[in-house]
Amino acid sequence: MKSLFILQLVCCVITAMLALQLAMASLQVRWKVWRYEISRWILVASMLLFSVHYLLQMIHGLRAQGTDVGAAFNILFYTPVAFAITLSIINIDSTGNNVRRYCLRSMMAYILIAIAFGIGMFKNNSLHIGNMLYVMLGLFVASMAYFIFIIRKEANTRRQKLMENFGSDLISYVRYSQASLILLNLTAGLLPVAILFNTLLYIIPVGGINLVHT
Repeated sequence: MKSLFILQLVCCVITAMLALQLAMASLQVRWKVWRYEISRWILVASMLLFSVHYLLQMIHGLRAQGTDVGAAFNILFYTPVAFAITLSIINIDSTGNNVRRYCLRSMMAYILIAIAFGIGMFKNNSLHIGNMLYVMLGLFVASMAYFIFIIRKEANTRRQKLMENFGSDLISYVRYSQASLILLNLTAGLLPVAILFNTLLYIIPVGGINLVHT
């Protein structure tokens, strides 16, 4: 498990550095837009939560206790992180009603995941929650699908607005934004599979972290 510990340490340091970089970048903005700043600090919070997750993994050796324990723990942390990253994206252009609706649905999904984890611990008296892991995984897959759907929907809306207002002047920005979101969505889609296999964890989390920074 030495290599796994090194991976967790590297991810912890990278996410902490990204949180610091995002926070420090706010000082370089001369004219701040409150929506962008809110999204920035949501991203900072998500990266800090990522760091805490990896720190706890290292301290308590949760992944070393078994793939099922590591997967359950990852679901408990990856879900709010994915929620925060998606919120930072849709917050930029969406109306307050859409943001509140998204927050409510996401919180309900996470509550169900937490309840499934609690029931599994109560039934098995340990972190090995048995079949409840599959319930958590099903809820996690549904949540990630919803996050991906929301990101695509908001990205298409933003692209349409940009094309209507600026035409081909911002076509390079639109293409870059689309490519970044496609890669982010692919990473998010692979997470439910990656958390069940240690080998994939060497690829997916680091790639996803770099995409969030981009």
